[in-house]
Amino acid sequence: MPRPKTRTLQMPQTPQNAAGAVQLAKALKTLLGYLCTILLVVDVCGNNWELIDYVGDAKHLLTPLLTVAEFDQIGHAFVFPVGNAPDHVSQVGQFMMNTSLAQIQARDSDTYILGTTMHPIQDSVNDICGHLVSSYPLPSANATSVRLGNVADGISFVRGTALSHWFSDTRSAPPADQGMNETQLRAMGYGPVRHGTDLRLTTHVAVPRPGEIVTTSISMYRFFMKAFCSGCVPGTELGLDTCAITYLYNETTHSLDVTASQAAVGSSHELGFIFQRRGGPILALYIRFAIVLLVFGVYSASQKTVQWVEFVPESLPQRLHNVVAPPLYRQPCSVFGLSDICFNSDIFVVLYTLAVLADEEISLVYSRVLYRWYRSTSFNLWIELRLMSMTMRWLWLNCFLLKAAKWTCDFASVAQYTGENRVMGWLTFSSVTWVYLSVFVLFQRANFIEYSNSVLIDLSCATQNLDAVSVAFLDSWYVRSMPDLVVVVLVNLIVLLAIDRVVNWQWWRATAKNSLCRQLMFNSTSILADVRGDAIDQPGYAGSCLVIKARALCTFRWFFSTHLTAFGLKEHPAILRAIHSARPHKTDPGSSSADVTADTAPMPSERTTHTSVAWLSDHDVVKPVPPTDAATLYLIVQDRDGHIHVVDGTKREMQELNVEVKILRDTTIVLG
Repeated sequence: MPRPKTRTLQMPQTPQNAAGAVQLAKALKTLLGYLCTILLVVDVCGNNWELIDYVGDAKHLLTPLLTVAEFDQIGHAFVFPVGNAPDHVSQVGQFMMNTSLAQIQARDSDTYILGTTMHPIQDSVNDICGHLVSSYPLPSANATSVRLGNVADGISFVRGTALSHWFSDTRSAPPADQGMNETQLRAMGYGPVRHGTDLRLTTHVAVPRPGEIVTTSISMYRFFMKAFCSGCVPGTELGLDTCAITYLYNETTHSLDVTASQAAVGSSHELGFIFQRRGGPILALYIRFAIVLLVFGVYSASQKTVQWVEFVPESLPQRLHNVVAPPLYRQPCSVFGLSDICFNSDIFVVLYTLAVLADEEISLVYSRVLYRWYRSTSFNLWIELRLMSMTMRWLWLNCFLLKAAKWTCDFASVAQYTGENRVMGWLTFSSVTWVYLSVFVLFQRANFIEYSNSVLIDLSCATQNLDAVSVAFLDSWYVRSMPDLVVVVLVNLIVLLAIDRVVNWQWWRATAKNSLCRQLMFNSTSILADVRGDAIDQPGYAGSCLVIKARALCTFRWFFSTHLTAFGLKEHPAILRAIHSARPHKTDPGSSSADVTADTAPMPSERTTHTSVAWLSDHDVVKPVPPTDAATLYLIVQDRDGHIHVVDGTKREMQELNVEVKILRDTTIVLG
């Protein structure tokens, strides 16, 4: 028999160009892999709420209220302007102040106190000191110093979302004017999205002689309570600024008049948070800990050769044990990388997606406020990495959406054979590099949410009584932005999948003719079709033949059986007939008869002779294939229970003993 001609699947190019494309793809994949790894480490350490709360850097931001035990005492400890005092806020505003004060006094395990980040004040954008400009009635004519306070209570109204801004006139239409009431705002298309009570408290200010104008610097503490539904437990944004104020004592009105107030240029705004410690973030913490152990065990197992064992009924503990610690040979194997496990394992993707969603109630608010203060300052690498790492979490949401789409397609499809449902194949990437590329749209999440809520106006308690104005959770600041954001995420995935198909169309065409790749594309929840192997031309066979090491096939079979959901579709009989017609006269003695039916729609007879690898994909080439190893073609099939079998053209299944011999000899198997 003539020696088979080896090739690798992809687009036509010269050997030099092919080698260059492979090196470029590997370099890009490595670079993106390092970036995602760094962001993961930053997220686990820098965005760990338990760790940040334990360090306690934000607790000094509570100083003005540490000795205030009750809400009514605030008015006695600080002087407030008429109309901007605590007793003038709405019922919901008073509830939020009471709740925040109780959290500050308790400082227990039911509360996260998170901080801090420093944001340089370079212009008026981050200058919030202007709220101090007002007239403060003095409590006593003999007062020598006072502490100033100012509270603003209101409900934020927003019109439109990102998609309506793009495809309608919600952004270009005339905006509302300050002073409009709720009825007028709703008539213009606005809706309530957030209730906010902004409390500012200062350190002591000396009372000057009558008529004397004084300029000095004071510290101003900020307690900005925000609730995204009426009556909900608020989160509190903490802040500390240095304000330069100009003031005088008005003897006629017996008040301290602050005529000017601005942040000291060159100073910094210190940012912190108070959040209720709910079950979601705690659940996310435990899931992440379990994921670390899972990844360590699975990756360690994937770097060795997993034993080829026959499928037998197993108990749940046995199945869970095989997920992490299957029976192993000592021989090394490198068929999977860490990224293949993290982004393609059903278990890992589902668990990490659950952890991400459980933690979103804090991370969404935290990242948005952090971004709002950071965007107007100079570049800060640590803050940049923290923001990117919080948005990169949605990378696993991308993977989950693809896997859910494949499962839904299989559930709704009436296809009987692998490859009949063409949509299924379009829900798979050729390489993990494409998964990495989807993160760049996710980095714009904070920008997108800000844009969705950019047509904004605040309805103050000074304009109308706010007690009858309610905020619905489903219409709140973040939730209202989610449908549009999900649309953008889906469009991002669709565009990347389409580009992958167009750029690598010849590689995909050849890949769909191989049974191993078809199991990944059409017969499982795998979102990656990347298989490390070498393709060859087999005389008399019109499909694509893939040469893979026996050790790699064993480990692949374990991963497929335990970390992916198999759909149990059969191979089309035409595929088995093609394998049978291309089989050699001598049968592999290590195979035995097995009643396994074959699958996929009949493949076209034309063949490709192009050489190289898929763009943005990297494939490790195996050793040259001796003629004797290429003599027998095998087919990867599933039974109706989703179990993987390897059969030849006569339906003889490869047995465990034969595989062990191939493992010890480090030989290869040719898959048609």
